[in-house]
Amino acid sequence: MADENNLEARKVLLGQAKALGMEVDGRWSVDTLAEKVQEAQESKRDADIAAIKAASDTWVYLLRDAFPVEDEKHLAGETIKVPADMADRWYEASVARPGKEPAE
Repeated sequence: MADENNLEARKVLLGQAKALGMEVDGRWSVDTLAEKVQEAQESKRDADIAAIKAASDTWVYLLRDAFPVEDEKHLAGETIKVPADMADRWYEASVARPGKEPAE
């Protein structure tokens, strides 16, 4: 049973590694593969967050709580800067309306 679980875990991890574009060393154990996949997922998440923040060029006023990036919650009533395509999606979903840069 443990071998079956190991094989299934390896199969799932290999699928995740492929989706992340990783090169996998066939000698890696399931534990090592899991660590490498987790590192790659964290790196991708960090890169995605940085890209969203860099592309943020549109001020929106939030009508509902929102998560422009993972682990970053903003509350209804806040004015934040997001990428234009995200703003457009939020307008369509009635999550936000156009906003102005807050006065400091």
